[in-house]
Amino acid sequence: MGRPPRAPKRVYKKKATEENKEGDNKAAKAKAVLTRGRFLKGKHKVWTTATFRRPKTLAQARTPKYLRHSTLKAGTVNKYSVIEYPLVGESASKLMEDQNTLVFIVNLKSTKPDIKRTFKERFNVDIRKVNTLIRPDGKKKAFITLKGEQAAVELGSKIGII
Repeated sequence: MGRPPRAPKRVYKKKATEENKEGDNKAAKAKAVLTRGRFLKGKHKVWTTATFRRPKTLAQARTPKYLRHSTLKAGTVNKYSVIEYPLVGESASKLMEDQNTLVFIVNLKSTKPDIKRTFKERFNVDIRKVNTLIRPDGKKKAFITLKGEQAAVELGSKIGII
């Protein structure tokens, strides 16, 4: 036994009335909505990706009632707390004479741009580069190399290293 034959699909014919022929298009659409309902089948959206991305929604600015952090953010350190003291020794004086470099102990949380900015403000000299390292005792050492014309020996004697 096979399947029973399917019933033919119903074909709805539009009733051509005189109003639709003569009237404007808006009236015809309004009548169609009233007769067939407002949930007409629309076009299907074509998906091009396999993943669903959530839509962007309104992101409001935060307005906290109290401060969450009591400490300052990085980069907002005091210019007098960045550079702690100069290092004095044979290797530091050799670097001063040979490579035009000064050696300082700096704050552990200060960054290279902080060191460069505060050194330039305090001593009015141009800086080529800053190298840093953290010593085994937990202190940060900064090697500050000056630009060509300025002698590190002169600045060292002005500061009181030599």
